Amino acid sequence: MTTTVDFSTVTNSIAALTFTGASGTITVKDIHEIASTIGLDDHILSPMPENFISGVEITRDEMTAQLLVLKYILTYRYYHCKLGGDLFANYANMVTNAASILLAFASDVTLAGAVDNGEAQITAFGPVNDPAGIGYHGFDLTLNITQFLEV
Repeated sequence: MTTTVDFSTVTNSIAALTFTGASGTITVKDIHEIASTIGLDDHILSPMPENFISGVEITRDEMTAQLLVLKYILTYRYYHCKLGGDLFANYANMVTNAASILLAFASDVTLAGAVDNGEAQITAFGPVNDPAGIGYHGFDLTLNITQFLEV
């Protein structure tokens, strides 16, 4: 039995999405575009370097016994802007951008490679760090993904 799992089809689909928020277009990065630091860039949704894929679960499909059901969670981090000055000054635009992203995923977005992408959830909202430890206003976002794999 040979089964191939291809996470990149789903992540490429996410990277191809376009989100427009309060501050313009939100850039979505793919797994091969994770930077060691965000720098001066802002309004970026990027895969989390740590624990990007979690909650992996594989079960046999009861109907056909020819398919496996693969479920997993993808975690992204949104970098709104660098921390500085008044901690809450940028929250209104950040909340608007969060709503735009959640709405886009809730609008029956079918991601290539996924049977279902569930509802996106924000799991942390406030100060976040990029991989270099630099602070940003932002949040973490999780997506529950379901795929069928042929046996």
